[in-house]
Parts: sequence; C-alpha cells; structure tokens
Amino acid sequence: MYLGLAAGCANKSALPPQPALAEPYAILKFSAAMQLIALDQQAIDTVVAIRTLRVRPGQHTLRFLHLNNGPEGSPQHAGQRTDPFVLEAFEGLIYEFEAKT
Repeated sequence: MYLGLAAGCANKSALPPQPALAEPYAILKFSAAMQLIALDQQAIDTVVAIRTLRVRPGQHTLRFLHLNNGPEGSPQHAGQRTDPFVLEAFEGLIYEFEAKT
C-alpha cells in the first residue's frame, strides 16, 4: 500500500519545469479561483498554488480545477475539473486565465 502511494506521488511535480529567463518564453497567469492541475502530460501537485508560470512558445494543454476562492469563485463549481484547454503560446505574450462560470 505504501509503495502505491509513493508511486502515485512520484509522477506529480510541485512546479513544472520552466524555461530560463534567457530563453524564449510566454507567461501564464492564473486567478485564485482556478488551480492548474496539469500542464501538457505532467500532473501538478495540488498543494502548490501556481499564480504565474513561464512556458516555452508552442502548443500546451492545460487542465484546471475550479476553486471557491477570489472574487470570481463559485461555490457550485468548486471542485469541478475543466475540459483540457489547448493554448498556442507565443514568445513575449502574457496569458491571463480566470474562472468564468
């Protein structure tokens, strides 16, 4: 049983790898009402509340979890997972994500 728990935690990351500041990147910003739970094929540890993240230019798949936080938080949607969101990120741009329920 403990081995299963350890294996389940091993494939989650507290913070996905980010490009160095000298490399090309786009910035993703997330509101307090939603939590990033996966970027591309990598699960994100839900203990970490990511508000800003750098990503390489190109196509990315994001998965979110609705929270009941912030001014746009929604009690009836709290805990719901969104469908995968596909983003084509371009160098130098900032993408802001907020919950619209």
